[in-house]
Amino acid sequence: MMEATDSFTKHRAQRALRLKWLPGTALRYGVRIDFGLEESSNEVKYEVLVTRLKPSADNEQLFQIERISDVYVNEIIPDLIADRLSYEAGKVFYPLIISVNNNGGFESVFNHSDILRRWKKVKAAIQQYFDGELAEEYMANMEKLLLMPVTITNAFARNDWFINTFFKPIYKVYEADKPEVLNFPIMNDFNIEGYDVSETIGTDDQSFGAIEMKQQGVIAAHDVDRQKGLSGTYEGRYFLHPLTRHIIGIVSDFSVKHYISNQVKVKIFIVPENGKSFDHDFSSQLPDSENTIGEAIILDGPHEKSFWERLFNN
Repeated sequence: MMEATDSFTKHRAQRALRLKWLPGTALRYGVRIDFGLEESSNEVKYEVLVTRLKPSADNEQLFQIERISDVYVNEIIPDLIADRLSYEAGKVFYPLIISVNNNGGFESVFNHSDILRRWKKVKAAIQQYFDGELAEEYMANMEKLLLMPVTITNAFARNDWFINTFFKPIYKVYEADKPEVLNFPIMNDFNIEGYDVSETIGTDDQSFGAIEMKQQGVIAAHDVDRQKGLSGTYEGRYFLHPLTRHIIGIVSDFSVKHYISNQVKVKIFIVPENGKSFDHDFSSQLPDSENTIGEAIILDGPHEKSFWERLFNN
């Protein structure tokens, strides 16, 4: 454990995080998103497999995202016609390959041609089970969306909570008193920049040795006229493997208050495999000069407390 702590101390002194993710390594995550205030919230749950791919010919950093479970809304697969139609049409995007910048932030959808090829099959399946004006209108809108890579990229940048939370620019040098402006889908209805966010990193609060990066923000007030009557807060906690910097867990809370209040809570957590715990290899040694690892974070053994209990020292 000492090696991992010493390695992080060097990074902490520089206030920097650097991702070390071997191409071909795949990690499985559970995603839970709660929309709305507690008394009237809706819960969405699903699982994804995230794989680091080899860089493109132009040296773009690539990740593949696969949905490996059904999407559950309030513990059931969507059953309303409109919801089911949207769910079935959305399958055209996966597996989704995206490019990220050197800080890990989402840049663009990379596999536009694959998505277009899949659309013929997805459209045929939709036409087999859905009929009527609603289905025709939905498919026409989908075809407009799929026409250009930039429209798909913009749709994910504006609407996809997993990408907007998981692929943020967190792998960078952290400078004191230099807030970031971050945008999330909850801001779509407001013509403002986003949240002014301050960031801190450390391990002090975590007995199990993960690196914790905290983000706290408020609605950006760069244009007072546009922000008039609008308030809101954001708090995010990212838990990272001390050696590989893989994301172990994310807990984020978003709020917006204008004429009415809205709230979104996002939890993303690594899913145990092969009976291992999420921190089984925290004490492994990784040379400072090494940019890759020999194995993925594969999770360890039955343990007395649940993942979230251990994560928050409960």
